[in-house]
Amino acid sequence: MWSWVFPRQCGSCGTPLLAGEEGACIACLLRLPQTLFWRRPQQNDGYYRLAPLNPNIRGVICGFWYTAGSPLRIWVQLAKYSGRPHLLRSAATYLAYLIAEEGLLPLDRMQGILPIPISAARLRRRGYNQAEWIAQGLSTPWGLPILHRHWKRQGASASQLQKTRIQRWESLKEDFLCTQAIPSPIVVVDDVLTTGATLTAALHSLPVQVEAWVVTVGITQRRR
Repeated sequence: MWSWVFPRQCGSCGTPLLAGEEGACIACLLRLPQTLFWRRPQQNDGYYRLAPLNPNIRGVICGFWYTAGSPLRIWVQLAKYSGRPHLLRSAATYLAYLIAEEGLLPLDRMQGILPIPISAARLRRRGYNQAEWIAQGLSTPWGLPILHRHWKRQGASASQLQKTRIQRWESLKEDFLCTQAIPSPIVVVDDVLTTGATLTAALHSLPVQVEAWVVTVGITQRRR
């Protein structure tokens, strides 16, 4: 009844959501520019950014291009600065089905989903970790548990925007700490892959025997 009086709306375009749609409508999801990385997880730009410095990586899948004009760019900003992470969960659910139907990620072997943590200070300010919302979007379609409280981020999480890749890595490499045993293989989840410095620092905190598959909803394009 209440959905008829107050229809649920797409958080991106504002159109009423149909039955089965959550957060974003299918039209907005279809507007996301797909990378098709799930078809070649060891041969894509995300893998080439991360694998040279992370020998425990087995594959990298970044779902959609994070470019001007893409709904994903707006959704990430809404999640980080406007308290609206639901759209990222919708994008992650869409990506989960694409990977399960067409991809090469061995889901039958995965032991769980490990979201990249944020600092306690940032968690207090924001009220949530957007990577955990992305993990929720992947968890249900894949039937994999989310590993909460296995990983934490120390330090103040200062902005990394004006730093080079090496400077970012140097400032981040002591920030991450495993607080419980991490099973293997595992899916490590973040929102957007840019230089790869944050993910590299985080992955270096995992035990060397842990095999990691990295999944992000977005990836920036390299500057020419």
